[in-house]
Amino acid sequence: MRVVKLRTPLALAAHALAAISSLRAAPSVDFETRVVLHLQALTVAQDRTSTTGVSRDGEVGPSQAIAFELLVPWGPGKSQVSVNLTAKLLSVTPGGEAVLMLESQAKRPGRPPLTASRELRLAEEGSGLFEIFGEDDRRLLLAIRGEQVRRAVVRPPAVVGAPVRFTVAVERVDGDRSVLLETNELHTFVGQSVEYSFRSGQDETLETVRLALLPSAISGDIMTIDASISGALPGAGGTVLLSRNERIAASRHSVSPIAATVGTPPAGYRFQVTPDF
Repeated sequence: MRVVKLRTPLALAAHALAAISSLRAAPSVDFETRVVLHLQALTVAQDRTSTTGVSRDGEVGPSQAIAFELLVPWGPGKSQVSVNLTAKLLSVTPGGEAVLMLESQAKRPGRPPLTASRELRLAEEGSGLFEIFGEDDRRLLLAIRGEQVRRAVVRPPAVVGAPVRFTVAVERVDGDRSVLLETNELHTFVGQSVEYSFRSGQDETLETVRLALLPSAISGDIMTIDASISGALPGAGGTVLLSRNERIAASRHSVSPIAATVGTPPAGYRFQVTPDF
């Protein structure tokens, strides 16, 4: 049986420090793409387009939709169309287009409202048309022009839960035989993941394993843990890739084995995970 020396202290310290820092973190400043919108109401009758003099401006971002209200003159006298429009920024494509979802409700007194929706894609400085109302041979359209801008936004600090300690015993496995290599303590919080990883050998003898533990919830004396294993181990036919997720319900101080092995009989590693909370 081949025993390897695992090189982990630096990585473990870094992950633990990241978890502690997130608990004390102040609000952070980030940048996001937003779209400045200019709306102009137009009427079309007998293939002639006329401006109504009604326009609105606003700015929409990825986290919150924006609503517009417009009163548009319609026909003779003081008749008007009341328009409520909501714009949502769905995404910005890799090609630089802002994808907007537009939803409108337009109504005249004494008539049922008309609803319309469409997805509109705007380049960095682009425009489009959105038909929202029609009656006889007249139609009401919105000409929408958008300009993408970058805004600084303040993100609230991450909210973390109760502290959690994992004792992780690492065993080398060769068939029915196993040997304890080392034991480590990982400290984190409910809702924050922590990792253990190592790398050994190279080329056909390369062994790399990563264990991620996320304590997602505590109910009484039971903790729900989302565990994932990834990496690569040598197998009979060459390198075998590892990728597996598990959900574990563990009581305080109970031991849950998580295997990172390949082949039959199994060869690789086993993690004995013991939570304390």
